[in-house]
Amino acid sequence: MSELDHKRTRFGTFLLGLLFLLFGVLLLIGRTGVLSLDFTKIGAFAVLFFGGFEAIASFASSNQGRLFWGVVLFLSALLALLVSYGVAPGSWHQVWPSVLVIPGLAFLMLYFSHPSEYSLLTLSGLFVFVGIALLIARKDGFSINEWAFGALRVVVPVAVVVAGIYIIWKNFIKTRP
Repeated sequence: MSELDHKRTRFGTFLLGLLFLLFGVLLLIGRTGVLSLDFTKIGAFAVLFFGGFEAIASFASSNQGRLFWGVVLFLSALLALLVSYGVAPGSWHQVWPSVLVIPGLAFLMLYFSHPSEYSLLTLSGLFVFVGIALLIARKDGFSINEWAFGALRVVVPVAVVVAGIYIIWKNFIKTRP
């Protein structure tokens, strides 16, 4: 491990410890009744900052896994905060298509970090297209009929299989000497 990697690891560990310390203090303050705190929002903000930090730090280290999960955590926490503040609708049947859009946007960020890998763009487009189509269908008051759910039963597993094949190909087959 290089000196720079060691410093990054120590800094990341320090930030994690600081987050635990801050969260513990806030829990104690909330338990004493001094302040009324909404720990769901505090937790969402912590995940938002952690995910953002991971996504930004991954560009410096070119770590695709860190970028993917950083973006997923950041966007998931952002969605949770939007729902908790009433900006986005809060019922599951209105929010669940975002479960498809969020990984799609994470794949898009991976594509931006490695523009030569067009398969990431394809995965991103598939996830985002299906998720936005379902969001639009819900917003316009259309109910998703059996045909749409039947299509989802095929499209989502196919997207997951394609993602798995890509990960295996990228990490194991392509890197063989």
